[in-house]
Amino acid sequence: MADGDVVIERNFEVDTVAGTRVELFVVEDSTAPGGYAYRFQYYDPDDETAILRYDNAHDSTVGPHHRHHNGEVTGIEFTDLESHLARFRTEVSQLNEQ
Repeated sequence: MADGDVVIERNFEVDTVAGTRVELFVVEDSTAPGGYAYRFQYYDPDDETAILRYDNAHDSTVGPHHRHHNGEVTGIEFTDLESHLARFRTEVSQLNEQ
């Protein structure tokens, strides 16, 4: 793989009754923290706002890897892409059960 290569690009419904959905996008980027530029988003169907988002789109005071939820941005640890994505999916499942 090389910079600019799309690693993951998926969009799918999480709950067909509620209409919640997830968008995953990851591209190789040797200049980005962790070697990837990414955004994982879990959407509310009513207003199209992200209920939960993980990204590394900008550097901030919380560090290069971010978790956005309920209007708060917190730093999160990034070990590798697979673990990061698994953590996001687990959190989406927990939020979807509420």
